[in-house]
Amino acid sequence: MGRRRKEGEPSSGAPAWICTFSDMMSLLLCFFVLLFSICTLEQEKFYQAIGSIQGALGRIPGLFTISHIRAVSNNPQRAEPAQRIKTIEKAKEAIAEAARSKLVADQDSPEVRVEGVKEGIRFTLTGRILFYPGVALLTPEGKRQLDILAGILNEFPDLRIRVEGHTDDAPLPGNSPFQNHWRLAQARAFETMEYLTRQVTPPENRVREERFSVMSCGSHRPRFPNDTEEHRALNRRVEIVLLQGRQSETVTGVLEGSGNPQIAPDEKDFLPRQPNGASGPGSSGILR
Repeated sequence: MGRRRKEGEPSSGAPAWICTFSDMMSLLLCFFVLLFSICTLEQEKFYQAIGSIQGALGRIPGLFTISHIRAVSNNPQRAEPAQRIKTIEKAKEAIAEAARSKLVADQDSPEVRVEGVKEGIRFTLTGRILFYPGVALLTPEGKRQLDILAGILNEFPDLRIRVEGHTDDAPLPGNSPFQNHWRLAQARAFETMEYLTRQVTPPENRVREERFSVMSCGSHRPRFPNDTEEHRALNRRVEIVLLQGRQSETVTGVLEGSGNPQIAPDEKDFLPRQPNGASGPGSSGILR
């Protein structure tokens, strides 16, 4: 028989209020864990998860309106940014392959180069194929190349175009009509744009003028060291960049519409091809 508690003697064990206090601490702990989880949430995955739930169960009242939820795409290019970038790069190389075959029969020619770059598609034509020496006057072969190039550019009517003029660092002759390399490069870039917008034949292939921007780089962005006459000739060039911008779907569409079965999306890299079959920079053979 237990001992009877005397009057005024404190009861044994924790006081009754400690249970309420413990419950409150547990709830606070859960609340802060929840806050931490929300702060470190990956927004894209969160939206995809909510979108999946709403797609399966319908809209959840009081959670989000459907206009705030990004639809979960079945396209792996959208779900996986790395895969999407890879597909865009493959598409650019597909365009480059098709354009190169249209511009020049000899795939190893150093006069014409077409490549997929970060900004989009870059077409490089050397000065000796486009212009007479020392002036901004197009040669017949240069005009023929630009006639072909205009048709390629018009396959992507919504993409903008940048024309860049480049020279080597050799001193200009004393009777040159240009004060310096900047003016020569600028004049050649403008002449290229003028031909593409106003003189291409047939006229319906002319490129809209509002798509263009023009830039002179002078001799300050050489592709090769200015140490030989051959390298100097390759540095004298005009580069025409078809800018991908935010419209990457326009570029990626060629994978389905190019009709070129030789371009396998998972089997090509994007380094410039060498005549000996190797890939990578460091050789004058990368231009064609």
